[in-house]
Amino acid sequence: MRARPHISVVTLRSFAAALCGSLVAACAPTSTATTTTTHPTTPSPAPTHMPTAAARDDVAQSGLPTAAVSISTTNGPVRFRVELASTPRERNVGLMFREHLDDDAGMLFLFEREQLLTFWMKNTYIPLDMLFIDARHQIVGIVEDAAPQTTTSRGVPGDSQYVLELNAGTARRLGLSPRQTVTFEGVEAALQAAGKDAP
Repeated sequence: MRARPHISVVTLRSFAAALCGSLVAACAPTSTATTTTTHPTTPSPAPTHMPTAAARDDVAQSGLPTAAVSISTTNGPVRFRVELASTPRERNVGLMFREHLDDDAGMLFLFEREQLLTFWMKNTYIPLDMLFIDARHQIVGIVEDAAPQTTTSRGVPGDSQYVLELNAGTARRLGLSPRQTVTFEGVEAALQAAGKDAP
């Protein structure tokens, strides 16, 4: 008969403790998982005149300062009554949701500096001509007959500081073209009266 090995209580306890330690170690995570947020690739620049969902609340944009602009053409000067969009909010809303624009009316968008400007026609119901004007007040280029309720970015080559929106067909009808001079009449006074600084 083979003799049984003598195992003390202390030895059994040590073995049990070592076994439990191994099991616990095997079940524990080897590293803490980290959740990271990946930002999407930066999209192409959005149009400068970009409508917002809240714009319908400002549909009339009542109280916008008004002034006039005059454009020198080969047939003489032509004059328009314009609303002035000089703040980011006013520029974002623009002529959205309007259902009528008089033939001699428009909206003049004023920016702080010359830059490459692009506009779109989302939530804009009236087809428009867009005249892009530089810091010297010369027409850089014209986008004619921009279709309503579209999100195509529209712009012209070269930097501009102002954009004049008129009814579609106005540029062709009046012979408006690049390099013509635009004169602002009462713009700074209208902005000051409204408590705004000219860009």
